[in-house]
Amino acid sequence: MQYTIIGGGVQGLSTGILLQYIGHDTKIVSDTFAYVDGSDTPTVATNYAAASVYPVQIESAYSEDELIELAESTFEPFYQTDGIPVRKHTHYYLYEEPRAEPIPARMEVQDIAAYEGNAPSRPGRRVRDGYACKEYFVEMPEYVPLLYAAYEALGGETERRTLAAGEVDELPGEAVFNCSGYGSRVLFGDDSMTAIKGHILEVPYDGDAPLPFSYTYTPAEYGHYVYMYPRKESVLFGGSYLRGDIVDGEWRGETPETPTTIDGETIPERLYTVNEAITSEYVDVNRADVSVKYGYRPYRAAGMRVEAEGDIVHNYGHGGSGVSMSWWSALEAVGYVDDVSESLLADVAETIARTPKT
Repeated sequence: MQYTIIGGGVQGLSTGILLQYIGHDTKIVSDTFAYVDGSDTPTVATNYAAASVYPVQIESAYSEDELIELAESTFEPFYQTDGIPVRKHTHYYLYEEPRAEPIPARMEVQDIAAYEGNAPSRPGRRVRDGYACKEYFVEMPEYVPLLYAAYEALGGETERRTLAAGEVDELPGEAVFNCSGYGSRVLFGDDSMTAIKGHILEVPYDGDAPLPFSYTYTPAEYGHYVYMYPRKESVLFGGSYLRGDIVDGEWRGETPETPTTIDGETIPERLYTVNEAITSEYVDVNRADVSVKYGYRPYRAAGMRVEAEGDIVHNYGHGGSGVSMSWWSALEAVGYVDDVSESLLADVAETIARTPKT
């Protein structure tokens, strides 16, 4: 069978790879392709994903624990396969104020009160709550180009094209897979879509191996957390969450309540100040060397949408969980046109790993 996929981010690539692997012919149509067009195109959320395998900022019919299980189980084959840039390390969820929420069902989870290791914290501040766990982490600058190469090696085609809403019905194939993210607002009239602006601060890092841990840290004086994730050649600071929309290509929405400017971008100050205070023990952080980029999470107030609507199979609205839910979503979406099971992912991972690196 022949299918068209709209969207050149991680959802479109994962869906395309799975369809090609089980014998279908596909073409991904997108005006921009993640990483292929550079890593700074803000409207493609895949370009600025950190990316931990932990579903956050997502609405769905599943509980948090169920989403965690779906994300972790579908990424395990990729972690277990040599040649796929997915690793596992310790992640800390830390709070300077007590909280009431129960600890979620994470890998090897431990209440921070009983944790015997040294959890990161701000100097002079006390961590009063939280937990430590293991978390899969995706090295995105390597992972996305590898997915793209694997898709092409499996025979998948791409077309660089900006679609208008009226052109969707003209796309070839037995069905169209909509992985357009925020683009669904225009292409499919989904007014529940919101663009959530997020910033990533990249701190140069030249260690022999990535830092062996990451964290999500909620300081007492701010209303939102910050996070740090290690990459091979940088350390990422993040945690901004500004609601709005993109109007005529321009951002229209919230601005940071307590701003600062780094690398010419206005960001919430806590992204730098809190992370710098914590991370300077492990990394040489120089404000002048920090680069900043931003992008838009495709948040859907009506919830993640993975369902068939006539000859359209929707797969979008993942908020901050696009990477985490990508293989589960691909299985669910492809399941509307063919029989697939999660057990297939181990073979898919092996196929991707054998793809020649470009």
